[in-house]
Amino acid sequence: MKAFRAIVALTFRNAVRSHIFQLLLVLLLLCVTLIPFSISTGKIDDLIRVSLLYSLWSVSIVLTLSSLWLGCYVMSHDIDSYQIHMVVSKPIPRWSIWLGKWVGINLINVVLLLLAGLVVYGIVMLRYSEAGEAERFADREVARQNAEAERARIRSQILVGRRVFMPELPDPERVAEAAINQRLQELAQEGRQFSDTEIAALREEVKRDISTRPIEVLPAQLNEAGMPQTTATAYTWTFRDLPTDLNEAQLILRFRPYLDKIASEDQRESRMWWAVLDPARVESAGESGSFVAVTPNPGSYFTGEFHEHYLPSGVIAPDGTVKIQVLNTDTQGGKHYYQIADGPQLLIPVCSFEENYLRAMLVMTIQLLLLSGLACAFGGCLTMPTAIFMVVSYLLFGSLSMILTDTSFFISTAWDKIGNFLARCLLTVVIPLQNFDVTDMLSGGELIEFSFIGKLFFEYFLLRGVPLFLLGIWLYRRREMGSAVRK
Repeated sequence: MKAFRAIVALTFRNAVRSHIFQLLLVLLLLCVTLIPFSISTGKIDDLIRVSLLYSLWSVSIVLTLSSLWLGCYVMSHDIDSYQIHMVVSKPIPRWSIWLGKWVGINLINVVLLLLAGLVVYGIVMLRYSEAGEAERFADREVARQNAEAERARIRSQILVGRRVFMPELPDPERVAEAAINQRLQELAQEGRQFSDTEIAALREEVKRDISTRPIEVLPAQLNEAGMPQTTATAYTWTFRDLPTDLNEAQLILRFRPYLDKIASEDQRESRMWWAVLDPARVESAGESGSFVAVTPNPGSYFTGEFHEHYLPSGVIAPDGTVKIQVLNTDTQGGKHYYQIADGPQLLIPVCSFEENYLRAMLVMTIQLLLLSGLACAFGGCLTMPTAIFMVVSYLLFGSLSMILTDTSFFISTAWDKIGNFLARCLLTVVIPLQNFDVTDMLSGGELIEFSFIGKLFFEYFLLRGVPLFLLGIWLYRRREMGSAVRK
């Protein structure tokens, strides 16, 4: 155990003295301090999101590079420089040397991650304290109350950990038939027809793209007062398997509509009416007459942005379902679109921002443990340039496999299906780093579930990482140290 601690300490000291490590440290400090203050915007919540999203993402990139380089450098440099000969000549097992170097590298990573995490957290709290700063000390009581309300809104929407419930996907058969009928009507107006083969191909395409195709909500017919004449064009989302004990909690509806197209430009204010099904009124009024308005009148919302509303209590049915309905009341007759990934979502506060922030740090720690282990595994049996090439190639295969398994990336050719099959096979042995990115969840106030963390640890660290670590230790034990020749 004494020899193991000595190897850990020696690895830590050598890494700190490295010039490349010092450069990475400077880059890390620049990322966490300059990025949050380099973007000027009038909204405090946007500044907080930038601090969480881009700063932590930059920290992850820098520490990833640091882990890869340190692991390959420490393992291969000791062999190439003959320093390892002084160690292996003593009664110290090779696996103890390998583990000692791996622990020493991760000790550095954890220290740097904690320092960077504290700096980012301090910047976020500084931004939060500045929310409504000018109004909080104003003479008028209303201005002070507005400032406190702004701080409470930021705390409830961003600086929080909220569990997310997503609606079930639309029925593929129903969506396919609606798309085919719409296409046939368009062709009939042009005097053309679809063959049976073309209709079957269109149906399969719609079914394949159901997970990415946005939901379209047509505008309702309005009367002279601007109110909808009928709810025939309303769209309903169904949420299932919600715990009924949440009926007393504050459920939050979160949504982001787009107008006419899924794009950030050319968006404007539009009107819509949100409602939720009241289970207590279903038996007396029927489902169609039991929707309770979330807002008393159609509200105006800027499209392309997220919006939130609190739902009334008691909206979860005994079978754990919740139904949300929206009516497009745009005065200019524009279509509304909702991306599948955006929801709408139902949110419930679970933990504080500080606890959720620590969970994000835990995910980043698992990622660094995995990357440093891969670097040590390849660095212990290869030269440094070859080891870096192998690790980077392995990680690139993981990232590209995730892209190739996305059904929206393909059309329907045989080569597409072959590529999709090969990518799925690769995902059983490679590691997609993008699955470890939780900055979007943290900046959006979404809870990083322990089940999600456990899945990452089990599937990638234990099932994929540990076997490679053991293989690296075995090759390191069998490597002939005298084969390294100094040039």
